[in-house]
Order: sequence, then structure tokens, then C-alpha cells
Amino acid sequence: MSAGPAPEHRRLIIDCDPGNGMPAADIDDGLALALAVARTDLFSLEAITVVSGNTHRDVGYAVASEFVARLGLDTPVYAGAERALLEPPHPWRERQDANELRPDVVRAWVGVQRPASVSVGSPDAAVRIVELVRAEPGAFTIVAIGPLTNIAMAIELEPRLPELVRDIVIMGGAFDVPGFLQELNFGIDPEASHIVLTSGAPITLVPLDTTSQTLFTHADLDRLLHNPNPVAQYVVETTRPWIDYAAAWRNIDGCLLHDPLTVALLIDPDIAEYEDRIVDVELSGTLTRGRAIWWTAENLRLHVGLRVPESLRPIRVATRVDNARLVELLLSAFASGSEVLDPVTAAAR
Repeated sequence: MSAGPAPEHRRLIIDCDPGNGMPAADIDDGLALALAVARTDLFSLEAITVVSGNTHRDVGYAVASEFVARLGLDTPVYAGAERALLEPPHPWRERQDANELRPDVVRAWVGVQRPASVSVGSPDAAVRIVELVRAEPGAFTIVAIGPLTNIAMAIELEPRLPELVRDIVIMGGAFDVPGFLQELNFGIDPEASHIVLTSGAPITLVPLDTTSQTLFTHADLDRLLHNPNPVAQYVVETTRPWIDYAAAWRNIDGCLLHDPLTVALLIDPDIAEYEDRIVDVELSGTLTRGRAIWWTAENLRLHVGLRVPESLRPIRVATRVDNARLVELLLSAFASGSEVLDPVTAAAR
């Protein structure tokens, strides 16, 4: 994994389901957002759109709004879909929210600032995405790190969206991860995942198979402990209890870096290895609904009785990641966040 050419400046729309500050909710969306705003030399974060997934849409909207206010940003936050296109929301919400009130969880998050509830207003994230990409074709990268409902709705509103975006980077899917018949983002809305993955858009997919190779520990986080800049402070405060929670759940020494890996690949693509694969999502089946599948046209050997589409465009799939290099990239960006988020810069935004 050698160093490649310097990355180009990108204009970002981050579509997410953030949970920072919420007991038992994953904080990886917040790490991805923090990475994007810490590197204003490379990114301009021009919209945050929120979808139900890791947290309910309204909770995620409050988390994203708190993030923007706390860091002095002028990035607009737009609420999107409250539920999937077809998948019933209640089983997923029960799963995601089940542990919030457990006494041990409440104690772990006692020192973390919980986002205040805010009025969501009109759930127009898909409309806003379409407006942005129509106004400047080829200018925007969409980083999609929650269920793909908002992106699928935007494609249905504007079928040319796959040609209007610069590219889409997606965290989602599990091809061969022990214990996972589904991955959350694709499982919550299989139909939306199918629409986006088969749209023909230029896509980089970061599946659970690859993010499961990552690890972020308390020792890593300690390197930011006394850094006074607001990005580092936000990361330390909201990440600390999640590391303990996730480590206990997975029986590992830290937490996984699912969502920040998507943004990191835009900074340093060479921290990962890739394969071009055709990817789709199974929409039926007792044990396979929501499951990601992949193949190559050249190597497809046996598919008797299956309706295998012949016109799908391969997408780039990240398959391996250098975790040490990823962690150094994250810590360097978080530690230098004060350079781009000092009071003078924040006031000028």
C-alpha cells in the first residue's frame, strides 16, 4: 500500500444515522463527520442528511444538529426518511434501542452530554440532495453511512442522479462475516440498498467484512486526551463509553471504525485494497433477505434457475485495510482540528 497522488478537494454530502451522546448507540457516524470537518483542506461538508438506522431519524437529527452547533459549523442538517421503503421499522428499532436504559449503560454514559431534542421540520433530505447535485453536476461526493433510504428516494426523484454525482461511498453489507446473516444498513432497508447499488452510479463500497479488520482502542483515544481543540474533545467525550460497550459486546479490545473508514479512503485511498465486483442485495428468502451478494461476470460458474441480471455495472469494493495507518490518519486529523476550527475560523463561517 504505497502512497498515491495527493487527494483532490471534495464537496461532501454525508448521509448518516448518528448516535454520539446517546447511550448504547454507535458513535462511528460522529467519527466520520469529525474527520470530514477536521480536514477542511480536503473537504467542504455542504450538507448532513439524516436517516433512521443506528438511531431513529429524530434522534439522529438532534445528534447532527448538536455536532454542528458544538463545532461552530454552518453546515445545514436535513431530516430524511423515518422508516425504510418497505421493511417494517419496529423490529429494528426494538433491537437498536433495547439497551439504552440498562443500568450499566446509563452509568457508562453519565458524563456524556446528551443532545437536546430539536424540531425536525420537513423531512426533505432527498429533495435537498437532488437540488444540490442538479445545481452542480459532477461536484458532489455522497458519503452514505446509514441505511440507503434517503439516497434511493433521491434517485426516484431524480433518475439522473447516478450521472450527476461525482461518486458515492457507502458503508454497508456483509458478505462473509461470521455470525452476520445481515448487516444493519442493508438489513434495515434492503430495497433501498438494491436501488442504489444497481443504479449505475460510481460507487465505492466498504462492507462489514473490511471494517471488521479495524480497531480503535482506549490507548488510541488517550493520545487525544489533553488536546484542547473542539474536534478532539468531541471525539474523546463521545467515544470513550462506546469503546467499553462495543468491546464487551464483540469480545475485542476496542471498537470498530466502520463509518470513518469511508471518509478516510477519500483522504488516502491506499490504506485499503479493492476489487471490482457486481454487488446486489437479496430481497426475499427466509434467511437471506437484506444479505449482500457479490460476483464477477467472468468468474460466475453456477446459477441454475437464478435470474442473474446481465447489465449491472461493477463497483469498487474495499476488501482489506491497514488499520495502523487508518488510526494514525484519524488521530492526526482529530489532533489538528483546532487549526481549522479556531474561534476566528468558526466566526467567519
